[in-house]
Amino acid sequence: MIDVFIKRINRGEGKELILFSKKKLNYKVFEGLPPVSGNQTHLRFHPTRSEWVGYSTTRQNRTFLPNTMECPLCPMTNDKELSDIPVDQYEVAIFTNRFSSLQLHDSKIPSLELETNQATGTCDVVSYSSNHQDQFSNLPQERIELIIHALSNRTHELLENPNIKYILPFENKGKEIGVTLDHPHGQIYSFGHIPEIIKRQSIAQQGKPLENYLSKIPEELILKKNSTGICFVPRWARYPFEIWIVPYRRVPDIYSLSDDEKKDLAELMHDASKRLDGVFDTPMPYTLAWQLSPRGYEDSHHFHLCFQPIRRSKTKLKYLAGVEQITGFFLVDLPPERSACILRGEEQPDE
Repeated sequence: MIDVFIKRINRGEGKELILFSKKKLNYKVFEGLPPVSGNQTHLRFHPTRSEWVGYSTTRQNRTFLPNTMECPLCPMTNDKELSDIPVDQYEVAIFTNRFSSLQLHDSKIPSLELETNQATGTCDVVSYSSNHQDQFSNLPQERIELIIHALSNRTHELLENPNIKYILPFENKGKEIGVTLDHPHGQIYSFGHIPEIIKRQSIAQQGKPLENYLSKIPEELILKKNSTGICFVPRWARYPFEIWIVPYRRVPDIYSLSDDEKKDLAELMHDASKRLDGVFDTPMPYTLAWQLSPRGYEDSHHFHLCFQPIRRSKTKLKYLAGVEQITGFFLVDLPPERSACILRGEEQPDE
């Protein structure tokens, strides 16, 4: 087991800051940003889609693209420049989102003509670095490995709560995606229910199609592989330059990976992020999903990661058109086979 030093700071009102480092750090702790009070959250059931829709009264006022001096993810050097990470230094930080859409405590639920429920769960922010200018792709591999260990620790901790049914670590990268903070970061949502699309994916995996496919991936789609995992463009890609990273050994979550598998996963993520940012020599906007097993599907789920970029040429983005948003039927402009060639540097992308 590698050494990871963990420091926990109680921020009050059930909110916590967790700091992860490869070496022991002595933190100077400040007061930081105050909690947001009065947030009311709840779920409403969509009658024709058979899924829950979440509502939160404070999300409308959440922080939106502040200047660097007001960034809530930068460390603090004095009592005036307030932050959500109120320490003078850190490597990786996870903290409770002040504008959380999900809550573990009961909230007032409106009485309506349709079914409503508590919005049970948590929303965490994961800061990858104290440096505001960092990109995931220019982080050292050792930092990515620390991020993996931090996510492993936190997701395992969250799943110990029997009220949590599904956990999604993810990242939104780039203004084109709709990020509200430029600082390099991801998030963790834990849910008191299993979202319908995740349930459908989990049921589909009960035949272990991903595990069976790994030995059949053609060379034209492979970007990199190591002793415990593989990085490739899936034949079924829905986004331009979509990349999947899959451990060979089927495990349900990050916590179940060995230290060697986590190290190899960091290597593959490091390589994939550099390839994506290298396509157009600029940071690639994308979403990144860490696909963990929902509760009850641990015996069949195969943990994997999926990068979903939205830039298809130097001047064009992949927007979800009406048919895609309405039906979930994706229309793909760039064949996966060509995406793989471009990502390997064998072909130039479109202007």
